Amino acid sequence: MAQNKEWVLREVSGKLAEKLSKKPTEAVDILRRFRKLEEHRLRIWHYSGGGGREVCRRRSSVTDILFRRLFETVAEEAGYIDEKKSMVVVAFGGYGRRELNPASDVDIMFILNTKNPTPQQEEIIRDVTTALWDIGFKVGHSTRSIAQSIKLANEDMVTKTSMLECRYLAGEREVFNAFKTKFGSDCVRGKQAEYIAWRLANQVELQNKYGNSVFLQEPNIKSGCGGMRDYQSLLWLAYFKEGLGTLAKLVEKKILREPERISLEKAYDFLLRVRTETNYINNRTSDHLTLQLQGKIANNLSYPQKNILARCEAFMRDYYQHTLNIHQISDGACEKLKVKKESSLPDFLTFFTGGRNRMVRFDGFYSKNGLLYPESNNIFSDEPLRLIKAFQYMQEKKLSMSTELRSLIARRLQYITREFQYLKTAREIFLSILSHKGDVARILRMMHEAGVLGRYIPEFGALTCLVQHEFFHRYTADEHTLVCLSKLDGVFNEEQAKLAGYRALFQKLEDPATLYLALLLHDTGKAANRRHHEEESAILAQRVARRLQLSPERRKSLIFLVDSHMALSSTAQKRNLDDPSTIVQFAGIVQTRSNLDALMLLTLADGMGTSDQNWSDWKENLVWQLYNETGRYLETGPSYFEQQKRSRTDLLTKVSKLLPEDFRDEISAHFQFMPERYFSTFQEEQIDEHIKHFREFFQCLLNNKGPALSPLIRWIPHPEKGHSEVRICGWDRTGLLTRIAGAFLSTEMNILSADAFTRGDNLAIDIFRVCDRNHQPITAKRDIARMEATLNESLRHESFDFRPLLPKPRLVKPYRLSEDVEIPIRIVIENDIHPIYSLIDIQTADRLGLLYDLLRCLSDNGINIEFSRIVTDRGLAADTFYVTGKHGEKIFDTATINRLQKQLHKAATGDY
Repeated sequence: MAQNKEWVLREVSGKLAEKLSKKPTEAVDILRRFRKLEEHRLRIWHYSGGGGREVCRRRSSVTDILFRRLFETVAEEAGYIDEKKSMVVVAFGGYGRRELNPASDVDIMFILNTKNPTPQQEEIIRDVTTALWDIGFKVGHSTRSIAQSIKLANEDMVTKTSMLECRYLAGEREVFNAFKTKFGSDCVRGKQAEYIAWRLANQVELQNKYGNSVFLQEPNIKSGCGGMRDYQSLLWLAYFKEGLGTLAKLVEKKILREPERISLEKAYDFLLRVRTETNYINNRTSDHLTLQLQGKIANNLSYPQKNILARCEAFMRDYYQHTLNIHQISDGACEKLKVKKESSLPDFLTFFTGGRNRMVRFDGFYSKNGLLYPESNNIFSDEPLRLIKAFQYMQEKKLSMSTELRSLIARRLQYITREFQYLKTAREIFLSILSHKGDVARILRMMHEAGVLGRYIPEFGALTCLVQHEFFHRYTADEHTLVCLSKLDGVFNEEQAKLAGYRALFQKLEDPATLYLALLLHDTGKAANRRHHEEESAILAQRVARRLQLSPERRKSLIFLVDSHMALSSTAQKRNLDDPSTIVQFAGIVQTRSNLDALMLLTLADGMGTSDQNWSDWKENLVWQLYNETGRYLETGPSYFEQQKRSRTDLLTKVSKLLPEDFRDEISAHFQFMPERYFSTFQEEQIDEHIKHFREFFQCLLNNKGPALSPLIRWIPHPEKGHSEVRICGWDRTGLLTRIAGAFLSTEMNILSADAFTRGDNLAIDIFRVCDRNHQPITAKRDIARMEATLNESLRHESFDFRPLLPKPRLVKPYRLSEDVEIPIRIVIENDIHPIYSLIDIQTADRLGLLYDLLRCLSDNGINIEFSRIVTDRGLAADTFYVTGKHGEKIFDTATINRLQKQLHKAATGDY
C-alpha cells in the first residue's frame, strides 16, 4: 500500500513538473489549480472515512511536491541554480511532523551556510514566499544561518521544539545535514534536563489555561488535557530523556505495552480527523470544541444515532475515551521514564508522601515513593476483594495509584460481579472509604479512572463520558460529580474564611458517608435523559441503598438528599425569601435540622462543581438567607411569625432613631403602607435612605422640578460588583416596570435583577441592578441622562412607542447546540406554590431586551406583578414573577394560561 502511494506521488510530481516546464510564467496559476484539485480529493477521502493521520500526511506530501516544484521553477527561471545550492529549506512544526490540517500554517525556514543571504538568495526567498501566499497558503517563514538557528533554539524552547522535528524540503542536503548535526550536539546533548523541566512546566501551564480535566464540556483539541499536545509531549520528553523518537521504540524499551501504543495511535488519529473536520466547518484553524461544533461534527462524520443529541453524545463519548487514553497512557509512560511530573495530590498529603523511598510490603501490594504497586499479576485472581481493598490502603496510607496497578486493575474488572457487589466486606470497605472527611474525592477518582467505581456502582458508571446539554455545566456528568466531591473535601481541608460557615456544618456532621454517597449519586438519573433527573436519581439511590444494606434512617436521608439536591438553590434563586410562606413550604421539604445542614453542604459542592464561575456571592447570600430563615422556623415553629412581627417593630424603632423628628409622619406612612416582604429585605440604614428618597421626590413635586409623573432616580455604582444600583421612586402606574425596562433597553443597558415595591398609597420604589455590555457599572452621564429622558417621555404619553428607540441588533440568536437544536425555553405557571399569587417561571437564553419583552407581554395581558426575581447568569435568564390577574385574583383559567404561555414564548424568542 505504501509503495503504491509513493508511486502515485511520483507520478503526480512528474506530471506537475512537465506542466511547469511548458509554461513557467504561469507557475502560480498552475500550482493554485493543482492545490485546489488535490484538496478536493483529500476532502472526499476524509468524508469517505479516511484516517486523520493518513489524510494529513497526504496533504503534507502534496504540499511538499508543490513547494519543491515552485522552488525549482523560481530558481531556474531566475538563473540562480548555484545560489539555491548554498541554502536549504526545511519544514518544521506541524508541517515538519507531516500533520497538515486544511487550515494549518505552512511553516518553513531557509537555512544558509553563510551569515547573511546574498541578493540572489533574498530574491529567491521573496519570490517563493510571495508565490505561496498567492497560491493560498498561510505561510510562516524565516531565514537564518546555521549558527543563528542554533542560538535561537537555545534561547527559546518553543523554537527548539519546532526545529526538533524539522524535515528536508529543498536545496542543499549537505547544509541540512550540517544543521541537524549541530542541533543534536549544541541543542540536545547536555541540555536534556533543562528542556524536560520546561516541557513539564509548559504542560502544567497549558492544562491550567485550558482545563485540568479530560472531561470538559467544551474541550480544546490541541492543548487541553489528553489533547494532541500531550501525545506530542510524550515523544519530545522520550527523545530528550532516552533518545527515543517513536512509540515503537518506547515499546521496545518496555516504556509502553503494545496495546497501549495501539490505543495512543488510534486516539491521535481520531483527534487529527476531528481537527480536520473543525477546519472544514470553520474554514480556519479551530481547536475549541464548542457545543455547536460538536453537533455539526457528529452529523458530518456520519454518526448513526437517530437524533442530534444521541449523535452528539456518541461522538463525545469517543472523544473523551480517546483523550482519556492519551492522558493516562502518557502519564504512565512519563512515570516509567522517571520524568517528575507535578504532584496531583492535595497539599495536605505532600507531607506524608514526600521523599518516601522505603519499600513497604503488605497484603500482595508494596508501596514506594508514595505509590501503591502490585507484587504480582495474580493478586486479584487470588483474592478479588483486593480490587476494593487497594483503595482503602491508598486512603489509609496516603498513597496514590501507580501506573502498573491501574493497568492491572483495568484488566481484572471481570472479578467485580453482582455477587461481589453484595459482599458484606466489600460494602463495609466502600462505606469506610466514604466516611473519611476530606479524603474521599481523591480515592473515588482513582476508582473511577481504574474502572472500579463504575463496576461496583453501575448507576454511577452510566454517567461515564456523558455530555450534559445544559448551559451552566462545564464538565461531563461523571467529571462534574467527581469535581463536586473534591469541592466537598475542600470544605474540610481548606482554611478560606469564605468557607468557615460550611466547615462548621461539616465538622459537626455525624454521617459523612451518606452525604458523600448522595453527592456521588445525585446526577445518576441524567443517564435516563429525562427532564426531571432528580426523580430518577432518587430511584437509583434507593436501589444502591438496598444493595449496600443501609439502615432505614440512612436510607431515608440518602433518598431525601438525592431527590431534593436542587431544592435549596432553586428556592433561593427563584422564590421570594421574604415571604413567610416560602420558608414554611421549604421547611416542610427538609423537615429536620440535620437534613438542612447536609443539604446546605451538598448545595455548595454541587454549585461550585458546576463551573468555577457558577457559585457567585449573590447566589451564596440567597442560599444562606434561606438556610438561616428555615433553621429559625424549624427551631421555633409557630413563634417564627411572631418574631417576624417583632422584627418589623424593632426596625421601626431603629429607623425612628436614625431620622430627625420631622420625619415622624413619613416614617409612619412608610411602615404602614409598605408590604411585609419589604421589611424582611432591607435593614434600617437602607430604609432610612428610601424614606429620604420619598421626601426628596415630594419636594421636587412641590417645587415644580420636572413633570408631575416623573420619578426621582438615583444611580449608585458598585464597581466591585460590576453593576450599578438604580433606585427609582415615584407614583405607581400600570406598566411602570415595562416602561423602565424599555428606557434601559433604549440605551443598551442590561438588567441583571429587579425588585419592585408598591406602597398602599400608590407610591412605588423600584430597585434595578444594571450594567453595560462589558458588565461594568453605568457611569457615563450622557447615557444616564438619555435613559431618564426616555423614561420621563414615556410616562407623559400613554401610548409611547419604544420600538424606534431600540437598538437594531437587539435580537441575538438564542444559544444553540447545533443548527437543529436550541436550548429549550421553559415557561411554567404555578398556582399551588403561593396562597395568594400565581407564579410564572421563565428560563431562556438571555439577550438584550428580553426583560422588556416579557414585561410588555405581561402588561398587555393585564397581569399585575407583585414581586419579581430577575436572574441573569452567564448568558442564561431565569426569571420568576409573582402575579395576579386584573382584579387581584390567581390565574386559574386554562384558556388564559395557554394563551399567556404562548405569548410569553414569543416574547422570550423576540417575536412578540
